[in-house]
Amino acid sequence: MLDINTIEIIRKIFERWPKRFVDVLNSLNEKQQVSKDWLVEKLNDYKYPFRHKLKKDRISIMLLCSWYGMLAYKLIEKFNVKKIDRIYCVDFDPKSKMIANRLFRKIDNENLQKGILTQVNFRDKDIKDLTKEEMSNCEIIINTSCEHLEQQIIYDNLDKCPSGTLIVLQSNNYHKIQEHINTVENLQEFVSQYQSHLINIQMYEKDFLDYKRFMIIGIKR
Repeated sequence: MLDINTIEIIRKIFERWPKRFVDVLNSLNEKQQVSKDWLVEKLNDYKYPFRHKLKKDRISIMLLCSWYGMLAYKLIEKFNVKKIDRIYCVDFDPKSKMIANRLFRKIDNENLQKGILTQVNFRDKDIKDLTKEEMSNCEIIINTSCEHLEQQIIYDNLDKCPSGTLIVLQSNNYHKIQEHINTVENLQEFVSQYQSHLINIQMYEKDFLDYKRFMIIGIKR
């Protein structure tokens, strides 16, 4: 996804935001790439209603706690079920938006030249402040950062989604990271947290040796 020009882009980001250098590199590491590719692969395989029934030709997707937005570009590149009109990347950190605009500017321009019209809109907003109206505008809601969030915040966001919304959630059992305040022990525990909110749940697990990443895809009740 990111070519040799990425080195120069990251160098410029380091000059502008030196304290973010390691964070940006972490966002692009192999495990992040694998996790995002895995998500899109399973999303393509999931048998959800709008695959055939949705009259709209193009859909919108919202990424909660989107970090620098790499998943948005993975979806543009590899999601093959419906054309994407907009992807909303929501993160409370305003610098994420600024860095993402630098990081993916070349890809945005290349996509435009290819006729790929998907818009990636970054919003520096706390996901707690999202309204029902904002979340209702999207057919798919994705949160790959459940381990970073208080459980009630995740539930509150789900409650704002209309019935029939496609939901994708990821967490892990990587307990040693201080910012991981809401890890789970195993996939079964992760699924049990959402059985009252979702139907048609498919569950997945990926082993990264030092920890496991868990994912569920389902439909909002």
